[in-house]
Amino acid sequence: MRRWDQLGLDMERHRAVALVGGGGKTSTLYALAREARDAGRRVIVTTTTHMAPHPGLPLTGDPDPAHLRAVLDKYGILVLGRFLRADKLEGAGQLPAFRDAADTVLLEADGARQRPLKAPREGEPVLPPGLDAVIAAAGMDSVGQAVGAVCHRVEQVCALLGKGPEEAVTPGDVAELLASPRGGRKDVPEELDFRCVLNKADTPARRRAAEEIAARLAARGIQAAITAYREEERGGLCWF
Repeated sequence: MRRWDQLGLDMERHRAVALVGGGGKTSTLYALAREARDAGRRVIVTTTTHMAPHPGLPLTGDPDPAHLRAVLDKYGILVLGRFLRADKLEGAGQLPAFRDAADTVLLEADGARQRPLKAPREGEPVLPPGLDAVIAAAGMDSVGQAVGAVCHRVEQVCALLGKGPEEAVTPGDVAELLASPRGGRKDVPEELDFRCVLNKADTPARRRAAEEIAARLAARGIQAAITAYREEERGGLCWF
């Protein structure tokens, strides 16, 4: 099943989608990008914060819609961003211009420093006006581990969950972090479609944890996709 379908997202209706949270954002972003391109859509991948360039995709730092359309006419997909340093891009331009040039816009709107879980601090995430959906990600390798060992923004996570950094993460904790307006759903308007990705469900125990979390989210009206990307799929390098 396509990731778009797993997440209950429609390419025609959900033209601009932002990804936030912990582990699995980049792999999911490029999985969605590949499926959209394969469906004949013109795709822009970009960020409102920072992201790594993709070595297999054309890169531009020019957000002019006419330029973007010309690159998309040639390649069908591009990464948009300006180099902050050799291994990192920062955002360029505004979402209305991206929507004007492309059929599908996928944005990383949050960072987690490679940790599977996080709670945002003030100023995070960076969600631009004009989005159609937000996806929050979490890694199932966090379950059973100490909060302080697996979470980004440990202080915010502890405050949200009412736990100490030495306490273990439970499936209920992950569901709360994802669904909370102080967590994965921070700054997401009620009218905006919200989904979750439960990544790294690559062992029986992690799969069971993901299924419990998905059930808890479903009880709150939130659809979740359970994923387990292979090593070569992580970061989306093998798809382009």
